[in-house]
Amino acid sequence: MRYIADHDFHIHSTVSSCCHDAAQTPETILKYAKKNGYSKVCLTNHFWDENVSSEAEWIEEHNYSRVSSVLPLLQDDQVAFLFGCETDMDFNNVLGVSRERFDCFDFIIVSTTHLHLSGHTVRNEITSPAQAAFHWTDKLENLLCKDIPFHKIGIAHLTTGHILKSRTTEALSLIPDATMYDLFKECARKGAGIELNVKTINMNEAEKEILLRPYFIAKECSCKFYLGSDAHKTSALDGAKENFEDVIDKLNLQESDKFLLPTK
Repeated sequence: MRYIADHDFHIHSTVSSCCHDAAQTPETILKYAKKNGYSKVCLTNHFWDENVSSEAEWIEEHNYSRVSSVLPLLQDDQVAFLFGCETDMDFNNVLGVSRERFDCFDFIIVSTTHLHLSGHTVRNEITSPAQAAFHWTDKLENLLCKDIPFHKIGIAHLTTGHILKSRTTEALSLIPDATMYDLFKECARKGAGIELNVKTINMNEAEKEILLRPYFIAKECSCKFYLGSDAHKTSALDGAKENFEDVIDKLNLQESDKFLLPTK
């Protein structure tokens, strides 16, 4: 059975400091979910746990008090509205969620590809595709070595422009198939979800093969996929469902390829 686009597990509201659209509220997100016939939607504002020490200078306002200010989330008979977050690893590969916080969230997205944040996720600015390819691999390897509940972990936008802006496809091209197979086999073994982010797979014909390659390899490795608009503004919600359907077709995904969060 074809993969059903029945969820969006990566959405930001005004709680994320990079969201500047006052209309991007939980109420708006729930309306978006109902309009598109989703059964689940997850709010995933940026989060760095104040209980986690880091050499990097993180924005203090993205602490638990701030991200939990949306609680209790609106609920609906048709849509389960989940409480999640998006976190990072610093340049020492310290994860921004403490052990005691994992149970506070329904779902935790980890970005291993925010490589544009020099001084935070990487120590120095990345200037070459070779450097970007190294950090793409190194970040994912280090995440997969952690003792965390991978059954509620999603790995975000593996093909984002945050890797190296306009040279992202060059960087991805430098990562051997064998390396990707090793990484995605471990993702599948651990049970982490792989994100299909509609903003990072909108491609022209020249880029399509390069940007889809990690996801085809992940599929061959039996990884499970979830959908994420990564919307920071209401306009980004428009057309998200259509884009989900497009990438499902490109990858020929079936319901058996779907990442399922554990039921409460």
